[in-house]
Amino acid sequence: MELPNSSASKLHHILACIPGITDMFVNNLVILALCVLPAFSAPSPLVMVQKANEPVAGRHIVVLKEGANRQANTDPFDPSSITHEWDLINGFAGSFTEAEVETLRSNPDVLSIEEDGVVRTQTTVTQ
Repeated sequence: MELPNSSASKLHHILACIPGITDMFVNNLVILALCVLPAFSAPSPLVMVQKANEPVAGRHIVVLKEGANRQANTDPFDPSSITHEWDLINGFAGSFTEAEVETLRSNPDVLSIEEDGVVRTQTTVTQ
């Protein structure tokens, strides 16, 4: 069945526009990808080091995210620098250089870092 002349003309016009629409779609998709992909590849923000009132120089407490492998996160350090490891919280403590603290701050497995410090208790005695 042959289309009437006006219908064939409209169909031809629609088909002629499709490559332009396709090109526009692809261009917009590429622009969107270039804008969105850097957000996925951007480094995670550095973990802030919480300050202690009376810090012990060079000592820090590190809490890892749930499911993070503690052994894999302590292996890069000299074993003598790790002073404590906990199961109750997924974490460890130790003596670290400033460079090691910076490495921990950028580690995606680290939830928090706190300076180790002196904690004092106060009691009230009444007589």
